[in-house]
Amino acid sequence: MNNLGDCFDYAVNDYGAEGSEVAELFCLSGVAREFERGNAWVVSGKSGVELFALIAERSGYQAGSMPDRSYRFEKTPEYWTGWILAYLQWRLGEPFENLLHVVPFDVLCGLYYPWHEASEERVARLVCDMAKKIPRQTKLALARKRIKKTQQDLAYESGVSLRSIQMYEQRQRNINAASVTTVRDMAKVLHCNIEDLLEPVFEYKEISAA
Repeated sequence: MNNLGDCFDYAVNDYGAEGSEVAELFCLSGVAREFERGNAWVVSGKSGVELFALIAERSGYQAGSMPDRSYRFEKTPEYWTGWILAYLQWRLGEPFENLLHVVPFDVLCGLYYPWHEASEERVARLVCDMAKKIPRQTKLALARKRIKKTQQDLAYESGVSLRSIQMYEQRQRNINAASVTTVRDMAKVLHCNIEDLLEPVFEYKEISAA
């Protein structure tokens, strides 16, 4: 949590990058997946500055010279956003990409006041509530539009019926419950992985006392 907080804090407040852009590169670079797997060399083996450098290197981002890390007396909203993102990923079991799909970096950062004073558990509960209320396009629809295909195009090329695609995109049918073959065939046409089309669950469960 501390390292990811430092990474976003440094990237925005020392380097001058946009937080939302860094969050996107964090996912695209594969560093987010390493965090999700708990790989020690990423989670605790690098400083925030080194994490940002790794993200930049892997994603082809021209970071140029890296300024020195500034000392700050108080934690910044960007630090808190990285900190709470790491907690939410662990607590809810959702990939970072899903978290940022539902609560984009700038939206989460905007919660700093007053939520940085609340417990991480309260923030997790808030995000789950937000996920249920915020209208958003499905990941299937976003992936399809990203490569400028119509629903008819996708149906023809994947062999999945047009009606099924419409129902998945309108959430009248749960794509997470679809057969692996169905999702695989659509993912192949959309040039993405199967998990890139699955919808976040965001189910908050109370932690039982030991």
